[in-house]
Amino acid sequence: MSFSTIEKKATTTVSLILSLRLLGLFMLLPIFSIYAIEYNNSNLFLAGVAIGIYSLAQAIMQVPLAYLSDKFGRKKIVILGLSLFTLGSLICYFSNDISILIFGRIIQGCGAVSSVGVATLSENTSKDNRASAFTIVGLSVGIAFVLGFLIGPIVSSIFNFKVLFLLLFIFGILAIITTIIFYPERIGERLNRTHSKKFEISKELIKIYLSSFMLSLILSIFLFVYPLFWKFLEVPELSLSIVYLIIFLPAAIFIYPSIRYLEKKNRINLAIKSGWIFLTIGFLYFIFQDQNELTLYCLGVFFFLGITIFQSVLPSLLSLYVPDQMRATGTSPYYILSFMGHAIGSISAGYIYSKNLLFGMPSSHVLIIISSIVLLAWAIIGIPIYNNKRN
Repeated sequence: MSFSTIEKKATTTVSLILSLRLLGLFMLLPIFSIYAIEYNNSNLFLAGVAIGIYSLAQAIMQVPLAYLSDKFGRKKIVILGLSLFTLGSLICYFSNDISILIFGRIIQGCGAVSSVGVATLSENTSKDNRASAFTIVGLSVGIAFVLGFLIGPIVSSIFNFKVLFLLLFIFGILAIITTIIFYPERIGERLNRTHSKKFEISKELIKIYLSSFMLSLILSIFLFVYPLFWKFLEVPELSLSIVYLIIFLPAAIFIYPSIRYLEKKNRINLAIKSGWIFLTIGFLYFIFQDQNELTLYCLGVFFFLGITIFQSVLPSLLSLYVPDQMRATGTSPYYILSFMGHAIGSISAGYIYSKNLLFGMPSSHVLIIISSIVLLAWAIIGIPIYNNKRN
């Protein structure tokens, strides 16, 4: 089914807003820990706090902002959230002390509008086109991820690290302008008149929320350990940006048309099974093969094929089980558990990797084995049946 005008507008607007906000954040990731330690009164622990406090603030603020958007409308709350993110970026830009940097990161994280954006997209797309819309958003975020890893180290080397926060400020302003001009309001206005239904968590929603946690847990472990694999092979750090571009390319080319085709046939469940298969192949191939460039490329390609499928399907699946009147409130636990998965995965990966050897194996292999066990547990718990004719 072709996208309607409102579906095109909602998909384009949400994709642009999320991509602008995340592009700057992805530019920080490859080098944040290197530069955070150089701030006044900083140490390794506080540098870690500066990195992780953003996700913690995001997790805390998802429910309040989601509830407010259900009550007062999406557009107003998105503007509020983006304003906090932009203000926090400016504080980070002018900070010289680690405590001010941490404060700025907290303000950044308080602009938690992810669940609000997803709710808007769900409300403004039909069930037949929803998975495709989320795939487009997922690909735009993926492109922002790749561009961030490409641009961040280059910009910081030419100018300085703080310039990245200035870019975040500029991206925030652009996102606010985009929201003011283009953000859909039709559904939010209707919800203000019908906000009466009580939100109840079903078994299906619990499975989707747990899927969000496990997906983020696996992803955070991968993003921590994967660059270190290449560093072990003495690949220059700047070359990692090209590596990420190569391993993400197959997912960018093939996943969207595949999801689109399966969505038309109402066979998204086949995509879900394929996602588990891709991740399993990548992990098992790495575990049982010698560590070399081919092994790492295979791991990366299969990993992103699987991850991109789940990042596209899970938000769309969530929309089928959340009542329209409480769309953002029902979506917020999904993102809370997602941020918690990222936090736990990163902290656990850092702790395990520091041990060098565990159970007679390199700690890097142990992390992939742990990811495989999480994947197995996830498959056993399962994901609800995707049926776009459910509601």
